[in-house]
Amino acid sequence: MADIAQVAEELARAVELTMDPCVPQQKRVEAYVACERFKETSPVCVQCGLYLAQQNNASHFVRHFGLQLMEHCVKYRWNQISQQEKLFIKENAMKLLERDIEPQFQEHTHIKDALSRIIVEMVKREWPQQWPTLLVELQAACTRGGSQTELVLFVFLRLAEDVALLQTVESNQRRRDIYQALTTNMGEIFAFFLRLVSEHFHAVKKLREQGQEAELNVHVRVVQVVLLTLTGFIEWVSINHIMASDGQLLQMLCLLLGDENFQAAAAECLLQVLMIVACSYEIPEQVTIFQFSQGLRIIKDLQGCFCFMVAPLASGAVNFPRFEEVSA
Repeated sequence: MADIAQVAEELARAVELTMDPCVPQQKRVEAYVACERFKETSPVCVQCGLYLAQQNNASHFVRHFGLQLMEHCVKYRWNQISQQEKLFIKENAMKLLERDIEPQFQEHTHIKDALSRIIVEMVKREWPQQWPTLLVELQAACTRGGSQTELVLFVFLRLAEDVALLQTVESNQRRRDIYQALTTNMGEIFAFFLRLVSEHFHAVKKLREQGQEAELNVHVRVVQVVLLTLTGFIEWVSINHIMASDGQLLQMLCLLLGDENFQAAAAECLLQVLMIVACSYEIPEQVTIFQFSQGLRIIKDLQGCFCFMVAPLASGAVNFPRFEEVSA
């Protein structure tokens, strides 16, 4: 462990050199090349990466590089490393996810994204066959706090992007396996998203009523990240999940339009939902009208916020029912 610490400290100094504008360009380039060479060739890449990622007193540059080392090993060495090493990476990555992020790193989204990327790369290689407890573990991590919930949501978002939207999974068979697993568990996943929105939105309202503005940020951020994550799912999931529980998602999005913290993100989600529902031929017309009536009644007094959302529908490409038709 002493050797790992020594090597990691040398790496940390090299990383700091690459980011120091006062250091001559040539020395910064040399430090960068040394870091990249270590990433590509070192047999202790994971151990050093974990050491750097765990250092609370290190800069966010150093911690981010540590997470990059771990991700690199998962992406490019997973098939070459032993099962024991795979288990080491998986267990420690989940421990990092479950840790509370220090206040000085709360605003560094790239740190959260880098950690979620490690989990996603393992998921792309292990789930569901070798990691059947993944969803349970992720939901359990959310009970530890807002930071952990954000990280879990980033995992879902990046996984959806890689598997369904960007389709960056190299193996077609693995992409089909993960896509099928996501589809099979989509009811549970959407219920999980809606539960998070409901819990944290109600927490925001309660704290605001109590005048505890300083404690709002964690809950506000979670709702915002849930909405961001939903935008990565709504585009490709079955209409049945979107309209489940009597259109609960649509109703929740409409409610969020009334809070300036969530208006933009909720509007983007709602626009996606309304366009999909309006274009859908998978459900009977009366169901579509019923769901619209529930959602649109809620935003009757928010038409100023809502009008800019329906502008893309005004071209006639989407046959969007008028409010009067669905709210009678």
